[in-house]
Parts: sequence; C-alpha cells; structure tokens
Amino acid sequence: MTGLDEIRRGWRILLAATVGIGTGLTTFVYYTLGVFLAPLAKAFAWRDADIMLAVTIVLIGASALGPPIGLLVDRIGARRVALWSVAGAGFGWMGLSLITPSLPVYYAAFALLTLLGAGTLPLTWTRMVVAHFDKARGLALGICMVGTGLFGSGIKLLAFQVLDSMGWRLGFVAIGACLLAITWPIAWFFLPRDTPALPSAAAAPDAKPRLSQMLANRHVWIMAGAFLVLSLAISGVIPNLERFLTQSGFDRRSAVEIAAFYGLGIIAGRLVTGAMLDRFWAPAVVAVMLLPTAAALVALAYVHLSAPLASLLVFVLGTAAGVEYDALAFLISRYFGRLVYGATYGLIYIGFAIGAGLGPWLFTRLSQQAGAYPTLFVGSAALIGVACVLLLTLGAYPARDALTQSDPDLA
Repeated sequence: MTGLDEIRRGWRILLAATVGIGTGLTTFVYYTLGVFLAPLAKAFAWRDADIMLAVTIVLIGASALGPPIGLLVDRIGARRVALWSVAGAGFGWMGLSLITPSLPVYYAAFALLTLLGAGTLPLTWTRMVVAHFDKARGLALGICMVGTGLFGSGIKLLAFQVLDSMGWRLGFVAIGACLLAITWPIAWFFLPRDTPALPSAAAAPDAKPRLSQMLANRHVWIMAGAFLVLSLAISGVIPNLERFLTQSGFDRRSAVEIAAFYGLGIIAGRLVTGAMLDRFWAPAVVAVMLLPTAAALVALAYVHLSAPLASLLVFVLGTAAGVEYDALAFLISRYFGRLVYGATYGLIYIGFAIGAGLGPWLFTRLSQQAGAYPTLFVGSAALIGVACVLLLTLGAYPARDALTQSDPDLA
C-alpha cells in the first residue's frame, strides 16, 4: 500500500484528528487568551502577567496529566478518551464565563478546564494517526496538525468578534459551544471504535517498559530537553503578539488581523514539515525549518514594521509552531514505536508543557520592562538554536526500539 493509499483509506481519521487537535485545550488557550487580555484587565483591574499565568496553569497541569492520559489512551483507546474530554472541555470553557473578580477563582476555573479537557491534547488524536499510517505517517501528522492553524486563527477572530459585540463572558461561551457543536459530533462519527491491533503487544504482553527503563533512555531526555527549550522560545510570543503589535503602532483590530497570520504559518509549516519527515532524517528537517523562525525573531527585534512586513514575519513565526508538534509525534513514533507511543508521548510532553507553560508568563512579565521586546526576541532565537543542536544529537532511527526491543515500525 502506498502513502497515497493510506491517506485515501484513512481520511475519516485525519478529519477527526484535524478538528480535534485544532480545537484542543492548548490550542484554544494559546490563541484566545491574548484576545481576552485587555477586556479582563479592564474589567477586574488585573495585571497582564496575572492574566497570562492561566496559560502556565494549563500547561503545567497538562504536563502532569500527560503521562496518565497517555497510559489511558494505550489502555482503553483514543476514541473514549476523546469523547469524554471534548465534552468536558466544552463545559469547562463555558464555565469561565462565570468567573468573579477573584484571581484564585480565575485560576481554579482554568485548572478545572485543564482537568476536564486533558484528553483533548494532541497525544490522543495522534495516537490514532500513528496506529493507522506508516508510509505516509509524517504527511498524515502534518495534515492533522494543520487543525491548530485553521481553528486557532478562526477561534481568535470569532472570540474577538463575539467579545467586541457581546462581551467577554459570551466570548468564553462561544468557545465552549464550538467544541460541543463541532468537535464532539465529528469525533463520534469519524473516530474508529477499535484501534488496529499492535502485534508486539500481542506477542509479548510483558514487553512494555517500566518507568525506570524509560527514564534511563537518552532519547527520552534529549527530546524532553529539546522540546522544553523550543516550546519556551516559541510559546511566549503568540499570546503577546497583539500587545507587542499595538505597542509598535498598530491599532487593536489591525494587530488581531496581523496575528492571525500566525495560524496560516502553522498550516504551511506543518504540511511542508510532514511531507519532508517521510523523506528525510527528522532532526535535520526540524533544524532546517526553524532557521527562518530565528531570523524572523531577530527582525522583529530590530526592523521597523509595516503591516505587510509584520504579517510576513508573524507568518514565519507560525511555521515554527507548525514544526514542533509534527516533529514531536513523528520522532516518538520512529524512536520508540507504537506499542508505547501514548506513555512515551506523555512523558516527553512534560518537558514540552513546562516550557510552553512558563513561556507566556515569563515573556509577559519581562516584557513589562521598557524596551524588553528586542531582548526577548533575540533570546528566543538563541533558544531555538539550542533546541536544534540537541535534536541533532539523537542519531539515526533505531533498528529496534531500545525500550521494547521491537521494530518501531511494527510496535
């Protein structure tokens, strides 16, 4: 079966995964909280950094819940986890409309949203893709990861329109309604009830590694460290784009419209990266794709911005976010196999989530200082370089998975 045949056969899974990832917990938090920043600050007299701390709460919570969610997905299947979590996340977003002027209540509401929606993390949806695709695995992951760009840009604009015309409380309700009206029905009708059998698990039920074995594997630490640094570098930018652009002389509507190019960059980055991953060594693909992003960050720091140039640079920044999720899922499937995909993803995701959780809060806090943006952008570019160097030390794909002693393409 060719890669194209796999795509044709598995289009229903790709559709469900694309929508699921695009409307997932971390996607919606990242893309919308920047839109709610000014209205919440005005309504409750909160500081920007205090509001953005919610991103840290979500990502730290996701890092803690990632390993058990991964084990649950491996044990009972992605479909069940996805259906329950999509419904939970929908109601969790609606619950945010009830927050009071108390910061502890605000943080508790986001913590509850994280608990209810943890099963909408990409590991749930990519588990289905990894199980059903082999020759076109990179492209399939790229296609489904496009959802963050499509739905991220769309939900940002929708939230802005609802917030602008009807207030921020109904903005939160609108986000939850999207999950219940769009994502849940698609997951119900298009996700298969059974994931293909894993031959390694059937042949060797005791082959799954213990936590101590996973922690002793250098690939786990390299990936966790690289994606921690990479997510730290990238995650602080997107929630602060609107504020940076308004401080650079753009009005609020223009800033939101320019920031939407970030989502378009994600679409391009994920499709190109996915296609390249099937043909070339993944760490090299990541390094090549991230170099323009580092250059764009330096340009943001020192170049006078016009609307077209700002849109182009934001588009290039989006390609970096398009790379990281693609590469994370693909690298785990090639270096560790499908048998332990969920558990390994959950473990490595801790590093990714810590970086992604600290990035927005740290970036926002430091940006309050006068003239801080150039330093932050250049620092982010340097961190991207560190992440690339780390990934290049992974070495060739293993012929046999070091954790399960099985063929990664079969496991």
